[in-house]
Amino acid sequence: MKMHTKLAILLFFATFFCCKNKIETIQKTKPLNIVLILTDDQGAHLSALGTKGISTPNIDALAKEGILFKNSFAVVPSCSPSRGSIMTGMYPHSNGHWRNTFTPVLNEPDSEFSRASKTIDKVGVHEYIKTLPELLLEHGYFTGITYKFHMSPPWKFPYSKRNTVSNDPVLFNKVITEYINKAGNKPFFIQANIYPPHRNFDDHIDKYPEYLPNAESIEVPEYLADTPLMREDLAKYYGSVQLADACTGSIISALKEKGVLKNTIIIFTSDQGEPYHRAKASPYYAGLHVPFIAKGPGVVNDKISEALISHIDIAPTILDYANIEIPETVQGTSLKPLFNGTKKKVSDRKYVFGEHNSHGPNRKEHYPSRAIFDGKYYYINNLMPGKTYELPADLMIEKDWNNKSYRATIEAKNTHPIQYNLLRQLESGRPKEELYDITKDIGQINNLIIDEAYAEKLQEFRKVLKKWRLETGDSENDPLDIKTRLINKNI
Repeated sequence: MKMHTKLAILLFFATFFCCKNKIETIQKTKPLNIVLILTDDQGAHLSALGTKGISTPNIDALAKEGILFKNSFAVVPSCSPSRGSIMTGMYPHSNGHWRNTFTPVLNEPDSEFSRASKTIDKVGVHEYIKTLPELLLEHGYFTGITYKFHMSPPWKFPYSKRNTVSNDPVLFNKVITEYINKAGNKPFFIQANIYPPHRNFDDHIDKYPEYLPNAESIEVPEYLADTPLMREDLAKYYGSVQLADACTGSIISALKEKGVLKNTIIIFTSDQGEPYHRAKASPYYAGLHVPFIAKGPGVVNDKISEALISHIDIAPTILDYANIEIPETVQGTSLKPLFNGTKKKVSDRKYVFGEHNSHGPNRKEHYPSRAIFDGKYYYINNLMPGKTYELPADLMIEKDWNNKSYRATIEAKNTHPIQYNLLRQLESGRPKEELYDITKDIGQINNLIIDEAYAEKLQEFRKVLKKWRLETGDSENDPLDIKTRLINKNI
């Protein structure tokens, strides 16, 4: 072979590999897409988490390809303040979004999501706080949202596109595909809100009866009365979880079909725990314990983590992956080191914190509480223990919400007195303090507060709570005082 021919070949391969390396470098530095899949009112119930009687193959597959967290907690057990905490990385008492709010519906005109909106609640995130959608939009991301809004004020949560798709797996695939197409060359952030398993369960099961499990095969949580009527209601809840799994599978399929899955970080979780009394709209374990899975480039595969994580960690994690500076207002911590396996837990975190102020504006629903969990013991401080409480409508009324669990508990007064008394305690006034060993009492039935064997642990939690409240500006016990401080502030 002549010398000049050899030289040409060498130059060709050198040029080829040089270009290849440049392409790979560009691909590695290309901004990541981010999809936050957020189901509504789903406790930590998945077949991957050992929940009996249900099957969630799509979410289980996501966990197999990523990391599953067993100790993941919402900050607050009500929809609006939970979503506000996720989008700010802050506690509700800190960001101002302390209760459910009245907001526009996603299919309303753009004007309804501006300062000209006719639906502006007096409660909402402070103006000076940068929300996740604001930051991502400012840094060139296409932003999309599905199902419902439920965040206040509306202009603090800008999305490029909105769609009301709620529980239809086929439509979810179509809408996510449309969002990816609309994004074009821009990286995208999609907040894929899913309606199930929020009540009314019949909205889901009547349309998709194939997801209803056998009522005899499911497991009844310890804090609920195990009766036929309760099982009937729970079967529809678990069936709705299975429908949410199908919707999740459709979202992931859309990412695969469009060829963007490999460059997308997926986070799957729920806004709060299951829609039952002593869960949703309460500070108990079942109200805050939620599923949490992450998958994407650099995320470890088939990993189960015991780390304590919180919803206030979602915003900083997403900003970290998007290479956007995390605002000083953020109170959470990026989970990227846990996702990629360089750390096993959030640095220096010994506890996760939760709170509840009120489900809605009704004074009867005001019942402020603070919760701390250290991985074993769960402490609750009820800030107004003598106050009576009215459960939100979706937790007690059959009309409209078709909630049969409340009636099932009342009717089980004689056969299940413990569960009956737990319900009545919610309404008549709870003890000032509660302490439970979750490893032995996941239903939180046996309050250890007067047991001298736990006196040292109790003192520890009291001290930790006082410090946390001081550091995060949690100065009011009564939601009315929060209202007085925050009303019209910066909105």
